[in-house]
Amino acid sequence: MNFEEVLSHYTGKRVLITGGAGCIGSNLIGALLKAEPENIVVIDDLSASYEWNLPKDPKVTFIKGSILDEERMKRAFSFKPHYVFHLAAHFANQNSVDHPETDLLVNALGTLKTLEYANLVNVERFVFASSGCSVYGSQAPLPLKEE
Repeated sequence: MNFEEVLSHYTGKRVLITGGAGCIGSNLIGALLKAEPENIVVIDDLSASYEWNLPKDPKVTFIKGSILDEERMKRAFSFKPHYVFHLAAHFANQNSVDHPETDLLVNALGTLKTLEYANLVNVERFVFASSGCSVYGSQAPLPLKEE
């Protein structure tokens, strides 16, 4: 499947991106806009990003807030997205050491809340992005292999 075929899945669809103002999220938005989605909703607390990263487009709705904020999450999911890209995270190894409770709340409870809301509105697909250390562990043989 080529890039245009992949993008065609998003034509006329509603997309929600948590943590969408970061580098990956803002580039994802730019790519998805080429597919002519109905709209793209972004929720981001801007703790590790900037609102100016977001493409200026009438199809992009920005909600400033945490994925732990019930009111903001209800608003984000009120658009009833077809697709959710969950990119929001409390990231960087040192952050998890310095702020373990925040790390647990955002990365575990925040992901759970996002999954629960996605289930409530029957999203077609939920895409979760994660880092290598948490997936493969510290003893994983290098180079890492997909299988």
